[in-house]
Amino acid sequence: MLTEKDIEIIEGCRRGDTACQKMLYDTYGPMVKGICLRYADDIQEAEDLFHDIFIFILTHFEDYDRITNLGGWLRVITINKLIDHVRRKKIYDATPMSQLVLEPGAADENYDGIPMAVLMEMINGLPLKYKTAFNLYVVDEIEQEEIARLMNETPTNVRSLVSRAKQKLRKKIEKYMRNEEYRY
Repeated sequence: MLTEKDIEIIEGCRRGDTACQKMLYDTYGPMVKGICLRYADDIQEAEDLFHDIFIFILTHFEDYDRITNLGGWLRVITINKLIDHVRRKKIYDATPMSQLVLEPGAADENYDGIPMAVLMEMINGLPLKYKTAFNLYVVDEIEQEEIARLMNETPTNVRSLVSRAKQKLRKKIEKYMRNEEYRY
């Protein structure tokens, strides 16, 4: 459902109104950047992808005449562009990502006693194919059939990738929790 602010942003961006473009950036930029951080190999690549995606979004408002949920529309475009990027790289057995620099305050959050920065590092340390499938399914809550289409995989392979990603994460979490116990 579109809010009045969303309608103002859409109409303004279609006219090329810089104030509305700034509102779009301020309102939805953190969401788009957060998604980019999950799929990029490092912070610089995430920034580059973020800017490329935002330019695409700003130059394609006129192509979409029936936007019913601005945040959802931006999320879908962002994920599709990132999947295209992953496909172009054609490196599914990539070296694990370098440490991710989280936005201010995000590192202070915890998930079941594990600092968010540590959890993100664990996810980013997965092989690229596992990480991509895991992010799409668990974090972005996309159906496995759609993930299969996006990744050019079969649904069975996607289920396997997600399952293996969860197994690897479970082992990393168990190891982390054992090590944390000894610190106190």
